[in-house]
Amino acid sequence: MGAEAGWYDDGSGRQRWWDGQQWTDRVADQQQTQGSKATEMMSNVTSFLVNNLAAKHDPSSEPGTLWSAVGKPLTGIGGGRYRLTDEYLIFEKGALSTKSQQIRVHEIFDVDANQSMGQKARGIGTITLWAQRPSGKEKVLLEDIPNFREGVSIINRVADEARQRLITRQNTQHFNYTGTPMPAPGAPVAPPAPAPAAAPAGGGLNDELAKLAQLHQQGILSDEEFAAGKRKLLGL
Repeated sequence: MGAEAGWYDDGSGRQRWWDGQQWTDRVADQQQTQGSKATEMMSNVTSFLVNNLAAKHDPSSEPGTLWSAVGKPLTGIGGGRYRLTDEYLIFEKGALSTKSQQIRVHEIFDVDANQSMGQKARGIGTITLWAQRPSGKEKVLLEDIPNFREGVSIINRVADEARQRLITRQNTQHFNYTGTPMPAPGAPVAPPAPAPAAAPAGGGLNDELAKLAQLHQQGILSDEEFAAGKRKLLGL
């Protein structure tokens, strides 16, 4: 009675498939070689896709960029791409189909970071920020970022500066509309009248946050008092 089908030494030191009646052309070394080549090919294709997508969407090369980051998810594909300018925080998500959004920097009022155990092992973290949009408060996650601590510091600073510029523009617009008559030719020029006190801001949340940021920048409020003041205004 013949041996059952299976892998056997064919006498040459190689494992060959016996079909129960005769030797076949299937050799174990060939099977392993084909499998290795297929695995290597898939690895090369994956690496090409990842590198090509990263190069195509590198946010640091864009003009006006103050800070940028690319998310590093476990899959290696589809990580978010984030870019900060002095006016906008721009974020894109998706590998083949990309969804892009942006937030005005002066609308950002709270920025923090967190790190899971898995992220800690990989040296990455997630930035959580809140923005006061025209439609209401919005939570935004910048996920799996290598330079997340640097991102928190820079986004906070740029947002504070943007709110300060906003309140300065509002005050400047108010003063520009309080004109004075031109003196007659040859008439002595009277000394300029003292500038009127600034009218209170419109009472909006962004105005209050800008005032708070100004006190913080002037050193009147400590970091802890500034953070507590923001949370009190936002009802957190």
